[in-house]
Amino acid sequence: MTNAITDMRPGYHKTLFAWLFLLAFETTSQLALKIGGEALAHLPFGLAWLMEAARNPWVIVGVFGYLGAFSAWMVILDRIPLSFGFPLTAMVMLVVAIASHYVFGEELTAWRMAGIGLIVVGVVVMGGGDG
Repeated sequence: MTNAITDMRPGYHKTLFAWLFLLAFETTSQLALKIGGEALAHLPFGLAWLMEAARNPWVIVGVFGYLGAFSAWMVILDRIPLSFGFPLTAMVMLVVAIASHYVFGEELTAWRMAGIGLIVVGVVVMGGGDG
């Protein structure tokens, strides 16, 4: 006799790895684009800015990170319903906020943490059942 949990196990591990890759790629993209953007801050937006962005290694890392995130997202969407998966992308906010704290020294105030906590609670509530 089988049940839904037993039937999901092989796909569960692939989906879990896809989620971990999504978080890693999204976080890497955000951090790299922040660094790349700071390097371009001296230029006004225009053709020169676009050319410099296309040569900036951090911007290139950010773009490739988005390609990785896109790939992970496609795997995820193949395995779970969009109405369940999309709210989980909010977890990227938590990971990026923590990474930004360690990489850039950005402050994690009580209000920011409370906001992130509310988002996490919302994700848990949305994914908590079929009803």
